Amino acid sequence: MLLPINDRRRSVGLLWGVTMKAKIEKQVSNARNYGNEKETVSNFIVIGKINGEMREVVNARCYMGRSRSASTVYASIWVHGNGIYTSGKGTAGGYGYHKESAAVGDAIMNAGVTLWGSPYTGETGDLKHRAHIGGCGSGSIRAALEAIAKAAGARGKLIWVSC
Repeated sequence: MLLPINDRRRSVGLLWGVTMKAKIEKQVSNARNYGNEKETVSNFIVIGKINGEMREVVNARCYMGRSRSASTVYASIWVHGNGIYTSGKGTAGGYGYHKESAAVGDAIMNAGVTLWGSPYTGETGDLKHRAHIGGCGSGSIRAALEAIAKAAGARGKLIWVSC
């Protein structure tokens, strides 16, 4: 069950159910904060309990250039878990698909994280097959970040913030 508080810019809710699992294969540090040079178009945060303390476990941001003709989406992800820190950046350009999920998927891969299961919300999928969220929409971003938070050591219910 999802308990959203919606307005035009922000949604907050509790994450439930598993459609994906994540494995942090290696810890790398190559994310980039594009905030000073590009416009932030999305920010996805997962808050979870680690060692009895509620804290931000995953933060993924999407950016686009400031020009009218900008079509490339840039994404960065930071994961702060129980003895785990990894980050990555990715990009997606072109037309005809969900570029935010493609850029976040690229950032996840570059952060050393592998996803397993289904990229679609509400679909359990086979957790033995790799999941690729690129082009699958914002629900796939949410499922992937939930799985990454659990892999980083978050326990219990997770809080999702999207702005």
